[in-house]
Amino acid sequence: MKILAISGSPRRGGNTDTAGKRALEMLAGLGQTKFLRVHDYHIKHCLGCRRCMEIMRCAIQDDDFEAVLAEWQSADVLILAAPVYWLGPPGALKDFIDRSHGLYAHEVRPFAGKKAAIVSVATASGFETHERMLSAWLGHYGAEILGKVRLLAREKDDLAGNPAELRKLSEFIEGIKARLA
Repeated sequence: MKILAISGSPRRGGNTDTAGKRALEMLAGLGQTKFLRVHDYHIKHCLGCRRCMEIMRCAIQDDDFEAVLAEWQSADVLILAAPVYWLGPPGALKDFIDRSHGLYAHEVRPFAGKKAAIVSVATASGFETHERMLSAWLGHYGAEILGKVRLLAREKDDLAGNPAELRKLSEFIEGIKARLA
């Protein structure tokens, strides 16, 4: 089994990266693991050209979108960790989501048969719309959502220094692990 933890945060080494890496550590016994930060790749903004609906893939081909998509598609399990930025994911992750529009009408959904878990990180609010968007996107593309967890953290290292939030993450991942075993 291949497990991919995706960080949608632009902050390297921040709370979202911490959550994704801890999840992978806990799931390591189930198979091959990999950590991917979307922000480390060059993913251009969607142009709204609608050409993707004709060619069934994104028309933009001179960036890293296809490589990142291939990583997601090669995994059996996706742990999508993202901070809440004004009720949704940050720009780099949103750009990736928007660029997947060319896959919208595929008969075989790009995440069909994949299991996914959503880890949201925020200071206090915005979780609901953030989770709805990520769940709808993953679900439309065929992923089975195993669960969601909300972690409270703001400044870098807040999560690592908060035993209650780390326990919440651990309990969530243990539940995911039990469903995958």
